[in-house]
Amino acid sequence: MNMLRFGVRNLFRNVPRLVVAALLIAFPFFLLLVMHAIGGAVERQTDKLKHNVDNALQLRARGSMGHVNMLGNDDILPQRVLNQVQGIEHVARVEPYLLAMTPTEGHNFAMIVGVNPGDTKRLESHGEAGNPKIIAGRDLTEADRGQRVAIIGQGFAKWAGITPGNLGQATLTLDLTRTHPVIFALTRPPATVKIVGIYASGYVFGDMQLFMPLDTFREIYDVPDGLSWLFATADAADHVPQVERQLRTLLGEAVDIVAPTSVAEFQRSATRAVVRLSNGGIVLAAALLVIVVFFVMLLAVRERAWEIGTFKALGASGGGIVTAFLAEAVALCGVGAMLGALLFSLWGGTLAQRVFGVGVAPFLPAQYRDALAGVLSLSSDLDPAAWGLLATVCLLAALAGSAWAARQIVRLSPMEAVRHE
Repeated sequence: MNMLRFGVRNLFRNVPRLVVAALLIAFPFFLLLVMHAIGGAVERQTDKLKHNVDNALQLRARGSMGHVNMLGNDDILPQRVLNQVQGIEHVARVEPYLLAMTPTEGHNFAMIVGVNPGDTKRLESHGEAGNPKIIAGRDLTEADRGQRVAIIGQGFAKWAGITPGNLGQATLTLDLTRTHPVIFALTRPPATVKIVGIYASGYVFGDMQLFMPLDTFREIYDVPDGLSWLFATADAADHVPQVERQLRTLLGEAVDIVAPTSVAEFQRSATRAVVRLSNGGIVLAAALLVIVVFFVMLLAVRERAWEIGTFKALGASGGGIVTAFLAEAVALCGVGAMLGALLFSLWGGTLAQRVFGVGVAPFLPAQYRDALAGVLSLSSDLDPAAWGLLATVCLLAALAGSAWAARQIVRLSPMEAVRHE
């Protein structure tokens, strides 16, 4: 115990060196926390998607995508299906949707989705992803039912010239007479909706959508009844097969039942890539930390060779002296870790966003590269996992970085120390 206290006190023998070493050690700890925050944010996004869609089954008209103005895919479900599905055992939630398409530029298009306020905002062409993140303005509310208001994806907003700065006056006019290779014209007047919010989804295609209240969609597109999609969410994952069997028995061949796969795809192509990169960054930071500790402790041993020899000549064991140096290394790493945590709490969230955009996003599949950063919750908060990672890396780096110095201490004899001096 005395050697432990002695080792910690040794840390403050040279204050300028302590400051420089702590700053050098703080940098890899800061980098470590940034990479941990990026990996954790993507995993949380995956969990969010799983929570929203894992127990959900999608129903649409047999052989049709259900878009009200899509060539060959404009068949929709009859309205009675809604009540039938709501009466099925173990169905906890039923969410109806209406969909249309609108041309943007060239052969591209955006999706117009009618949804009840409070229901999940399904993304991508098959509605398989979960609720997006509002990055400007507000979400749809119950008061918006029947009102000509909408929220728009950041990709669609960029095409339309809508920014957070002009959101208060932003509107979008839907020209239902416009055509496209897969969109047929509707003989309906143009409709202007007020944009009250901009969202980010994490998907390129998901960001090319606009959500409006379901009643508003019916009015604009003249769809008094019927549904494009119906999502039936089971009350537990174990009940999904039972719910699917009941749906097929009740509705027969009139509908297609689709199990969402977007979460699995997101996890396979985006989550794993980001986690691998973030883990690689953590390993790189830990290696850099070990190198810094190695040189600091090696310098300390060389400077104190005479002192070490004197201790040994007075009967101190090599193990006791090594313990003192290890305590000093752990204390030094602890100071650097706390300084790194302080820097992260001040600037970590902002820098994590930039590191993701520059160092991580280029390695992702194209459909996530430009959109995922906007939906991630990258904050400077340190959760218990981050503190645990700091403590673990702090201890391991101190031990690994001091290993060579400890070997030198054990091998050094009092005579060699005196001759060295």
